[in-house]
Amino acid sequence: MPEKPRQLETAHGIIRFPAYIPVTTFGSKYPLDALIQPYLPRLSQAVMVSHHYAKLMKQRPRLPLLIDSGGFATLFDGSEVFEHRGLGHLRVCLGNEVEVLTPLDVLEFQEEHADVAFTLDFPIPPKLPIAEAKRRQALTIANAVWAIQNRRRRDLRLFACIQAWSVESASLCAAELARHPFDGFAIGGLVPRARDVDLVLAIVAAVREKIDDRPLHVFGLGKPETTARLFNAGVDSVDSSSYVKLAADGCLWENTNFRLQDPSPADRLRLAIQNLATATRTALPLATQAF
Repeated sequence: MPEKPRQLETAHGIIRFPAYIPVTTFGSKYPLDALIQPYLPRLSQAVMVSHHYAKLMKQRPRLPLLIDSGGFATLFDGSEVFEHRGLGHLRVCLGNEVEVLTPLDVLEFQEEHADVAFTLDFPIPPKLPIAEAKRRQALTIANAVWAIQNRRRRDLRLFACIQAWSVESASLCAAELARHPFDGFAIGGLVPRARDVDLVLAIVAAVREKIDDRPLHVFGLGKPETTARLFNAGVDSVDSSSYVKLAADGCLWENTNFRLQDPSPADRLRLAIQNLATATRTALPLATQAF
């Protein structure tokens, strides 16, 4: 009997694994994102939006929508992770404004808009003092447990975020979270460690061992050569904005020698579409096969 394909059922469609999920934004900061959004249902199975940009969304995409917590803003200058009643909150400085992210605010927004949600986590960059790393991990775990205990929408697929600084700490974090009925798990904090491929793959293996057969997502690692190794290691999905960042610079994934000087908005759109098609292994719309 053939093995059943791995997939995740959501309120707005099925995500079949392995899946490359493009990141997009709303608002006026990244205009190229708005240009490519009409093509996303043709080229991808789902789309990832950060909590910050999702709040600027005027119309939801026509495919499964993943909304992360926006916890990556922990890395912004002036940001502060603080504890309140046993949970982790995040104070973010945005110019002259200060935004506070709480597990409640994030979950309520995700329940209103998302098909797949990710718990409020706090990245642990390399060389962070071990005491602070442990504090952030403990608050990340507390936020995840709180979210699964307070989820109201049963068709919302809730993924627990894992933050760690080593293989051992990733294994311990995954083991603690695996005790709860999450729909899946997501590993954060790997982007600044991406050059150490052996470490990344070892962390993936340690987490996969603890979570059994539930879906596993990795944040931010989206280069095609990297995703292939992650999928072989047991990762089910990844997300990335690299496809559009390369296009903004006039570059193609499939041809590292290609560089378009001073690309127009139309050029950037075609490049982004081609990069995304490469990442998702999807046939290009004929009208966009220009480079």
